Amino acid sequence: MDSVQSLWRVLNGNTAIREEKSILADIKNNRSRIISGFLFFKPPSTASKTELENNATIKGTKLEFVKKASVLLNLDEMQCLAVFQLFLATEYKDTAASFNNALHNVLSQQEMLLQLLRFYFSERLSVINCLRYLLSHQNNEEHPLYDAIASEIKEMDGEKSDLRISLYNQIKTLLKPEYFNITLEDENMLSAIVSVKQIFSHQQKREVSALLRTLLVYNHHRPHTAESYHQQCSMLFSKVLHSGCTLMSGLAIMLTYDGLDMERVFENFEKEREKLEEHYLYKDNIVYEKVNNLFSNLAPSSKTAPLLIVWAVLRYALSNSTKDQAHARFLGQQGLKGGGVAPLLSFLQCPELHSCSVTLQLSRVTVYKVLATTLTIFHEDTLGDATTLAQVISEVLKEELLSLEFWDACAEKGVGVALSSAASSFPHNYKPLTALCYSLARTADSCDRLVQFASSLTLFTSEISKTVFNSVVRETDVDWLYTNREPFSLTPGGEFSAKPNTQCNLLGTTGNTAIVQWLYDYSLFSYLDNELSYLARWSGPTTDQHFCWRLTRAVDMLHVVYKLTKHYPEILEVLDKTVDMVTTIMGKLRTDTKCHVEFVAVLVKLMSVVQPCKSGWETLHKIHFLPRTESGVAGSWQGVYPEILNYYERPNTTFHVTIALLKLLKRSFLNPQFTDSSPHLNEGVSVLLYVLRDVFCGLQKWRFENALVKLKMCKSILLVVASVLKLHTEKQEDGTGTEQFTGLVEDHVLPMLHTGPAHHTLLNIVSWCGALNSTTTEEYVEKKVCSVVSHTLTVLSLVIKLSPPGSGMEQALVVTPGDHRSNVAAQIARYSYQEKSVKVSLHATRLLTDISTTNTVSLYSALGSGTVPLAFAFVNRLRSRSEDVYIKSAILDFISAAVETQPSVTELFLGIEKDGTLGENSCLHPVLEYVSRCPSLPLVLVASVYKLLYKVWHFRHSAAITALRNTENFWERLCVHVFEELDLEKPLSSYQLSIRAYTFHILANDIYHSPSTATSDMVTQLQERDCFLYWTKVIKRICSSIDDTIYQAQPASHDTLFLSPLPEAYLAFVRAWRSFLVVTLVVRENKESKLKDQITFHIAGALYNQTAKLDRRVALKASAEFASLLVILLRHHRSSSDQPVLVKVCVQVLDTAAKSPHDLTQIVIIPVLASLLNVFQGLPDDTKAQVMQNSESITELVTLLCTQITSNNPKQLIALSCATLSQVIDTLGSECAWFGTIKHVIPGLVQLTEEGLLANTHEVCEALLSLILCLSNYKESANTLHWCNIQKMLCFAQLYGDKLENGQLQRLWFLVIQIVISLLQTLKMKFSEDAVLFASIRHDRLMTVIGSLRNDFTYITEAEHSSTLLYSLASYLDTWHMRAPHCLSDVGTILGTIIPIVSHYLTSSVSGEKEETTSQVLSMLANLTAMLRIMTPTILSLMREKIGIQCLPAPLLALNFTTPPLGTEGPPSYGILTGCLRGCLTLLQRVDPIRATTPTRTESETSVLAQKSQIIFIMENTLYVLMSQSQQAVMDINMDPNDVYHLRRELGIELKTILEGVHRHFRKGSSVASPRLDRKLSCSSSYGNILEQSHLSFFKLGYQFVSSLLQV
Repeated sequence: MDSVQSLWRVLNGNTAIREEKSILADIKNNRSRIISGFLFFKPPSTASKTELENNATIKGTKLEFVKKASVLLNLDEMQCLAVFQLFLATEYKDTAASFNNALHNVLSQQEMLLQLLRFYFSERLSVINCLRYLLSHQNNEEHPLYDAIASEIKEMDGEKSDLRISLYNQIKTLLKPEYFNITLEDENMLSAIVSVKQIFSHQQKREVSALLRTLLVYNHHRPHTAESYHQQCSMLFSKVLHSGCTLMSGLAIMLTYDGLDMERVFENFEKEREKLEEHYLYKDNIVYEKVNNLFSNLAPSSKTAPLLIVWAVLRYALSNSTKDQAHARFLGQQGLKGGGVAPLLSFLQCPELHSCSVTLQLSRVTVYKVLATTLTIFHEDTLGDATTLAQVISEVLKEELLSLEFWDACAEKGVGVALSSAASSFPHNYKPLTALCYSLARTADSCDRLVQFASSLTLFTSEISKTVFNSVVRETDVDWLYTNREPFSLTPGGEFSAKPNTQCNLLGTTGNTAIVQWLYDYSLFSYLDNELSYLARWSGPTTDQHFCWRLTRAVDMLHVVYKLTKHYPEILEVLDKTVDMVTTIMGKLRTDTKCHVEFVAVLVKLMSVVQPCKSGWETLHKIHFLPRTESGVAGSWQGVYPEILNYYERPNTTFHVTIALLKLLKRSFLNPQFTDSSPHLNEGVSVLLYVLRDVFCGLQKWRFENALVKLKMCKSILLVVASVLKLHTEKQEDGTGTEQFTGLVEDHVLPMLHTGPAHHTLLNIVSWCGALNSTTTEEYVEKKVCSVVSHTLTVLSLVIKLSPPGSGMEQALVVTPGDHRSNVAAQIARYSYQEKSVKVSLHATRLLTDISTTNTVSLYSALGSGTVPLAFAFVNRLRSRSEDVYIKSAILDFISAAVETQPSVTELFLGIEKDGTLGENSCLHPVLEYVSRCPSLPLVLVASVYKLLYKVWHFRHSAAITALRNTENFWERLCVHVFEELDLEKPLSSYQLSIRAYTFHILANDIYHSPSTATSDMVTQLQERDCFLYWTKVIKRICSSIDDTIYQAQPASHDTLFLSPLPEAYLAFVRAWRSFLVVTLVVRENKESKLKDQITFHIAGALYNQTAKLDRRVALKASAEFASLLVILLRHHRSSSDQPVLVKVCVQVLDTAAKSPHDLTQIVIIPVLASLLNVFQGLPDDTKAQVMQNSESITELVTLLCTQITSNNPKQLIALSCATLSQVIDTLGSECAWFGTIKHVIPGLVQLTEEGLLANTHEVCEALLSLILCLSNYKESANTLHWCNIQKMLCFAQLYGDKLENGQLQRLWFLVIQIVISLLQTLKMKFSEDAVLFASIRHDRLMTVIGSLRNDFTYITEAEHSSTLLYSLASYLDTWHMRAPHCLSDVGTILGTIIPIVSHYLTSSVSGEKEETTSQVLSMLANLTAMLRIMTPTILSLMREKIGIQCLPAPLLALNFTTPPLGTEGPPSYGILTGCLRGCLTLLQRVDPIRATTPTRTESETSVLAQKSQIIFIMENTLYVLMSQSQQAVMDINMDPNDVYHLRRELGIELKTILEGVHRHFRKGSSVASPRLDRKLSCSSSYGNILEQSHLSFFKLGYQFVSSLLQV
């Protein structure tokens, strides 16, 4: 046996089952139960009891439990077993072990029996509800299952079965006195819990009412036969009519009314008598008389009066004789004695009736037809009091369709007569007209007609004294029409005055007064204005009866005006004229009088629609209505409203003013003008705080008229609080909240909810679960309580989200059971089981989700022993195919949140066994089922499934990931959505984007952390099917219009809990796609260059499209994602084929971002600049020309970069702009492309640099100096820099302190040196004096740094830069001699000191030394030796014929042939340089050892060749200096011959030895190709064939020099 409750949830349409075949199969499987109703369940029998005892599947305590349950439920033993098993499978919220333990405990067993009883009763009611649902939709052609339902009803109500008879039998069975008269073996079995009789009595009423409702629906679509109607009336009159239940009695009347076919009587009474005689009752005379006897035997009472009247109408319409008519009149008089139609009013206002919309609609339609027929045949007086009749009609007209039909009907026929009669008696008897007008103000069309009617009233009825009446009467005719002799005032103020000869009619007299009806044209609204004016002028006591009567009349008319405001806003003009009068009236009213308080209530309601953000609050402020506190008086509130609350509403248990004030608060806080710019915002928050403290917290203590009033007030307060908190949340998210509103909420409202009195009231409301779980609670009360609880849970959820860290709100919800307070979290968990209300269960589950997201709460310890049952119940609900789809989504979201912050709860839900498989109760089983059925599931459920899987992957639950991966075809099923194309011609759903976003996140995560063949295959398929390009194009296409996209349909109320805004979903999708592209194209290095080109191009296009809407929040974030993705792609793929286009797009984006009012520096400008930098760095030579051709974009780019640099921007932006501009300049090369744009900016650059150096903004200075260095490489810009007196800034900038520093200051110094060198190389002699000046000013620094190498090589980098500067200056020795001769002498000394040190470092360094340091030392030695080479005379000049021998320069080298000790100061000598040569030869043999020649060259060999080249350069420089200086010494006639001889001998031996070493090295083999063998040198040298190579030709010259000049 299956649960019918599941079918009932399916029919409601909120389940995962949406397939028509599945629903029809469930209906067919339960067809017999639906037809039989609860009679499907049989009473106990001996045979079933024996069969139960012989059943091997149930033994022991379970068997005894089922026997007790069978007796309690009066249910067949085997059926009871089936119900029991069904209960355990679908309803029981705990484990099997806990159930077995409960059976051994008396109290637990009693609780179990009670739960089983509730489940059984729910099953019975679900059968009836299913039948009523099918009957209600059998003619609804718009229903998706219309054909199937109509066919199924036809099968059920066919020849073999009669649903009407089945319903009759069920009602008769239920109404038998002995049906629920259960005798228990143990009478005290449930005494500890609840009274069994009370439960059964309540269930009897519920089931009978449900059956009557179903029968009403059935009869509405199935005409009666005379016999079936007689049978129905007999049953209803004897069993139901006098049951004492208003709902049951009223339904009996409706069933009786519906079967009389009064619509036929109404249509044919006056026109076609023959058709009237075809009435099915009239045609069967025998049954007709039987029915007549049933009605005639009814005693007149409040229950039977409506029946007697309607039968009198039908009897009169069908009568053919005077006798029949007399009998009909007699029955009508009997009905009047019983109260007329008054019982209908109590039934139509019955709360139980309003809980079922179908029954309510049918009841209103039925009563309307009856009243229309009655008022057509009889005068309205025959229905009783006119006011009561008007109230009944007003209740009926609340049905919108009937209000439209009312206006279409003739005013002189049917129900329209009542409105004409009510208008004719106004204003003397004002209640009928105001009641009807209030009900008719339901739709826009009805409001238009109502205003037209109310604006053209023609009869004015008033009460005047007989004396006055006689004085104005002039003549009389037979119709009692009177004409006054002179103008006569109809109202006390004289505003309404009858002209002479106005006709009037005397309706009656009472004592000394006469009731007169005047033929007078006026408007209801003008009369209202007159009444308010009269009340404002009133000078007597306001407790006067006449004043109160007129005030009450004004209140009723104001209610009509308020009702009209919704569909007829023009009526507000009436209110604008009356504000001043209302203010005057309010000053006269008392706070303890009923009519006065009612006037205040309607006034507050009206203020909520009269511009509540301004005029309404101003009016309430003027009349001192709003609660206020005096300074220094804590907790003392003054104002009209506090007085009304304390002195009238609370003592009288009516709270109309409070409810109206709450409506005003809600509408105000939903009005953006009020929260953003209203001067009354402080007052609004003050009123809210008062309501929270004094009203909300008093709900549990105060007395109320009934439970519904209490629930209504509670719900109203919660709605106001929720609207404020939601608004605050939205404004925080989009950044639109004003400082005033945000401050008021955070400083006052939230603390009240966190720790104030309202906090405890919120938690106490959560404990209102008794009404939900009680079997005796009325259904309509259950619905109201569920609504209040769901709103409470919503507020708690919002409070938790807005709670600051450490507020204690989360801890308050999870107090341990041992505390004096209850564990609210456990109660919330129990609410999540709630199946009577989807809202309660849904909001409870979402609140648990919000609690679990906080890192300060352990939900596992908070729930304690309830955690396992919660997991068990949640997993079962996920498995159920008939469970509400939103509940499933909420459960999945809860598990997703737990995966992030609740490890214990996560392990419980994931249920991974020790062997890595999924446990029996793992939530991943239904998740995998959902993944396999995704195409047929609602999108909200699919999105939640993918969200959970994403969280599992994101937080790396390895065991669960492995188990999921091992599932067959997991990746194919998971990725099915990313292979489906979106229909971009239709509005998008955020679910569509979210599902694909989660899929790409999962793929990217898995590929990044643990790539596998399966995911690689998925990526390959995506690439082969062009999905990479497709989704990139999708993003590009929809990015510019995403904010304008609307939902295809208005989302359901529950959808708003899960459905993120479409822009947010789009943003999440962009981020997911970004992650996926980075992982697949960059991290895993996809080789498809063409694909990368296309994706890069479209991402740039998307960024360009997005810049059109950079004023929107989501556009800003999306632009940031596009910009960062573009940076990453271009950083790793610079050789794009679309560089010119990319440059143009990036420039346009920069231009738009720079003009935006938002600060887009970090999110757009910096990433785009980085992208441009990558583009220019990757430009090949053939593409540079294309970029150059787009001169407009280049000019715009240079202008933008200059603006960014010279503006007051962040350091990072200035640095990146400088780097990008430098790259642009280097890429373009030619100054004609950029110099004209940047020329005017160069002075500003120099000034900014100087200011930055003074302000110690080192990061900015470094970027600016780098840009200046770039500019110094080009002649025009270098000239401009020189013209800007840059040398002053370079010479005198404070770049270091007293000591040498590492870090940023040192880098600035390096840049300064490089700028001087670059300017000197570019401008040459033009800048030589400035360069020498710089060297002289910075002389101490230069010498100190180079000299520091005596101790260590810490500052080798700076020493290298300093040596480069000295080398550059050596080309301008004349200028140096002239401007700074002392510096030049110091340079010579430092050269003699440092060259031995660096040479020794090179020869003594081991393999562990840093290669970078070795390279720097080599570079420095190269600079120093090159400098010596420049300083020494050229050999060619010395070898000329004795030219200038007499004026030879002073020797550069000292005549010393030994290497001095390290650190010895002195000029360079021959020994120092020969030592340097020996060291270089040693280093050469180390870095380039003998090896076999290989056809290929490795990277390490390339590095060796670079070092080798540098070493050879040093050796050449050194050898040249030695040759030059020795030649100069030999030719010097002033030199001692002994010294010359000594020089030639010592130097010749040293050089010969060194050159032989060079020969041996290259002869034995090296990384250089073998030399050519040329025998022509053999005659002069044994190693000439080696030194003949071009790169060794200088050593050949040295050999020849030694042979010719230095050999002794």
